[in-house]
Amino acid sequence: MAISTRLVMRQGQALVMTPQLLQAIKLLQFSSLELANFLQEELERNPILETESGEPPASESAEVIGEISDAGESRARPTGPIPR
Repeated sequence: MAISTRLVMRQGQALVMTPQLLQAIKLLQFSSLELANFLQEELERNPILETESGEPPASESAEVIGEISDAGESRARPTGPIPR
């Protein structure tokens, strides 16, 4: 009776749904108006958050959306390559 040893290597791939990934999926499904409303609510709910410009949050979300539309691009767009 011969005893032999073998080394077997297996590779697998799995997607882990982290809280950050779940939040990103939720935010990507929002329209511009829904995203502006969501951000406004989060700014009001969490006193630690503030806008990048340091200005008080806009109370009229439609004005913010109109300014973004007039500028031709949204500040919410990613600046880097899109991961595939």
